[in-house]
Amino acid sequence: MAASGLTEYFSPPKKPKLDKASGESSSGSTYRKLRKYDPYDDEYIRQYILYYYQFHKSEGFVIDWDNFDYWFSNIPVIEPYPLSQYRTNAEVIRDVVCGAISQHNADTGTRLVFVDHVSASYRWCAGMLYWITFWARDLASSSPEPKLYQTNVLWCGPKVCEIQIFRPKPTDEEIAAVQVDPPPPLYDDVPELPTILFTVTGPGSGYMSIPEVSFTRIPAEVEPASSSKSTP
Repeated sequence: MAASGLTEYFSPPKKPKLDKASGESSSGSTYRKLRKYDPYDDEYIRQYILYYYQFHKSEGFVIDWDNFDYWFSNIPVIEPYPLSQYRTNAEVIRDVVCGAISQHNADTGTRLVFVDHVSASYRWCAGMLYWITFWARDLASSSPEPKLYQTNVLWCGPKVCEIQIFRPKPTDEEIAAVQVDPPPPLYDDVPELPTILFTVTGPGSGYMSIPEVSFTRIPAEVEPASSSKSTP
């Protein structure tokens, strides 16, 4: 089997809408049946490249989930995938954000209060690691208008274990200016799967300044046990 390569040209992703929502955000109201990864599928690799750059440029907060059909390391908080058997996704997110705000206020002397969440994703680890963008107002400020904040929180059971990031949301210009190395080889440590190599072939474009990237698929070292190329 010969190695194959394909250059992908990304059209600039649409800028996410950040409204002062009064109810569920778009991240919690859209049903999408996500597909499992398939290293033989060019569309999966194309989406992986886009996900990789969006995740690393925004540190996991600004990901246009509407452009993705596959599971990646982060999972969007969407219905009908519940985070809890007993509470809605919005209630869980509110608890996580309010816990992070409470700790941040105690550490810094701010008086932030939660207004609403905009988007959320998570990753299973020793607990649950959340990336949440939300509206909050600082009652200690002379101008307590709601502002956008972001927090990356490790949530263990009913409490905050660690706040890894708590900050005002960066501007689009700040996100676009973040320099990201090309993706490292994919599946190079799995001999039953093809190794995917990536090369930047063009300058960045779009509001995140994501570059054009080509990929080359190197055949698997070991013939998979199943006759099917895709992962079941």
